[in-house]
Amino acid sequence: MKHLSVILFLFFLFPALIFSQDTDRWDNQIYMADKVAGGGDKFKYSGEIQIRLKDNMQQLDRWYLEGVASFLVSKHFEIVPDLRFNIKPEEKEIRPGLGVLYKHYVKDQFQFVHQFKWQIDIDNRDHSDQAVRYVLFVNRKINEKMIVNYAIGALYRWRKEDNFSAIQFFRTGPGIDYKLSAKHYLNFSYFLSGTNNGEHWSWAGVPFIQLVININKDYKYVPAKYFNF
Repeated sequence: MKHLSVILFLFFLFPALIFSQDTDRWDNQIYMADKVAGGGDKFKYSGEIQIRLKDNMQQLDRWYLEGVASFLVSKHFEIVPDLRFNIKPEEKEIRPGLGVLYKHYVKDQFQFVHQFKWQIDIDNRDHSDQAVRYVLFVNRKINEKMIVNYAIGALYRWRKEDNFSAIQFFRTGPGIDYKLSAKHYLNFSYFLSGTNNGEHWSWAGVPFIQLVININKDYKYVPAKYFNF
């Protein structure tokens, strides 16, 4: 509990320190989510609702609903289709995606998860654009109550309407998962997030708070520990 208090203090002290920065290329955002997961044998399913605030956590960026189905092919591979409904102030989007996860382990202490994913974003104005991403997640079990993790990844997007073809998003940061009970986990993370608008990059500090409820954990293989940006 002592280590958890120190980590949480650092997570929320850092955003407070940079909150005073007043530039048009830095923002303080926050993501808050509830996720329910369950399944058995080689199949895992989850549903998530998430809210994202921007402009120093004062304006709604979006909220979304996402469903994910995972097929645990083996100890090392998972096939993961998903579907997300994005609700933004100015538009609505549907985003189907298909991912592959490759997992490997170091001395049964570290789980490395490599996410390779394709997605297409379709809005209510009949615009669509595609993207691919790669994200690396590193997970380390500290004890029966706590797992620390680190994520780093980027998304490459191409759009026809403005001939945009480049890395659009970059995110990296540490996190912890704390076991509240046999089925309830609380995830705290802090990300450095970069966005390419075509002319310059803008940056944000993003605390991410997620409650995870695991209905069933009777899987043939250990599922990958990761999340969708």
